[in-house]
Amino acid sequence: MSTSAELTNTQALSPAAGGVAEISSMTKGKHPLCQISVTAGNLLDSLGFPLHTKCMIPRRVNKVMQLVFLCSSAVAAEKQVKPWVVMADWHRRGEDAVTGNALAGSFGRSRSGVEAVYRDDHAAFDLEWYAYSNRFAGAIAGTDSAYADTTDLIITGFRQWGSFQLIYGLESAAEEGVSFGDGFRWGLGGAWRWSPDSETDVALGLIFQDRFEQSVLPVPYLKAVWRPCSFGEVELRATGLQNGVIFRGYTEDRGTTVDFSVAYETLMFRLSDGAYGGRDVSVGEVPIRLGVTQFLDRSGTWFVRAQAEYVPFARHSFHHAGETMASFEVSPIWGAGARVGARF
Repeated sequence: MSTSAELTNTQALSPAAGGVAEISSMTKGKHPLCQISVTAGNLLDSLGFPLHTKCMIPRRVNKVMQLVFLCSSAVAAEKQVKPWVVMADWHRRGEDAVTGNALAGSFGRSRSGVEAVYRDDHAAFDLEWYAYSNRFAGAIAGTDSAYADTTDLIITGFRQWGSFQLIYGLESAAEEGVSFGDGFRWGLGGAWRWSPDSETDVALGLIFQDRFEQSVLPVPYLKAVWRPCSFGEVELRATGLQNGVIFRGYTEDRGTTVDFSVAYETLMFRLSDGAYGGRDVSVGEVPIRLGVTQFLDRSGTWFVRAQAEYVPFARHSFHHAGETMASFEVSPIWGAGARVGARF
C-alpha cells in the first residue's frame, strides 16, 4: 500500500500518507480583522455595559479595548480546526538503465493522482487514487520482467480509544487489464500510543499485511515524533511500507515548511499472468527527498508543495506462489514532484 513519505503525523499518529503533517499544525499571524475600527460605544453595548460607562473611559483606552477584543475573536476564528485536506499530486522520474537482469533496457516512472484526508483527535481517514505510467524500453519491454501502467486505490486510517489505535488499510493495486477484485489486498493491526513528555509522541504495534502471491506478513509498526522546539520536528517511521526518518523545519508563522527525508519505501501491484501463471511485483526503493510546502493565504487554506528527490537504489521483484521469479534494479535516478491542495 503506497503512501508518500512526506505525508504523516498530525495531532494523532496515523498510517496515512500524505504532506499532511506540515499542513495540519499551521497557524497564521495577525488577522485582517485586527485592523477594523468600531466605536467604543458599540463595543461596550455589545459587552453589556450601561450607557454612562462609555463616558468614563478615555478614547485611547477605548481603542485598546477594541483591538484586544477583535484580535482575540480573530485568533479564535483562525484556530478553528480544519479536519479535511484535499490534494492533487504529480511526480516524475527520468529513465535509466536496468541492471541485475539478463535483458537490457531502461525504466522510468510517472505518477499523478488525488488524495483526501480527514483527521481529528481520535481518528484519521485517507483516501488516495494514483495512476502510474511505467516506461520500459529495450529488450526488457514486453517480457515477464516488465509490466504496463498501473493504478492504486487505497483507503488507510486508524481509530483510537484511549491509548490504543486500530490501524487498517484496504487497497486495489493492479496492472491495466487486471480486475478490481484481483488487485485487492488488506492490512490490519494495532498500536499503543503514548507521550513520555510534552515533546515526544510514540506509537508502537504490529500490522498484518496481505501480499498477493506471497504469504501474509506480520510487520512491526513504529511512529515516533520529537518536537524539540516550535521551529522543527523529527519523525521516525518503521511500518514495512515506509521505514526512515523525516526532518521538518517551520517558519515562525508556520506559513512555510521545509522537509528532508531518507526512507526505504515499498509498492506492490497485482500483474497480468505471465508464462508461469499469476504474478505480482514488489518495488523497494530508497528516495532521498527535499521538499518545500508554502501556504498561499493568511487563513491557512490553500497550499502548494514542490519536491526534488534522488533515488540511489530501486529494485523490482516478480513473485509467483511465494517464489521470486525475476528481478531487476534501476541505476540511480533523479525525480521531481508538485502538489496543490486546500484545508477546510
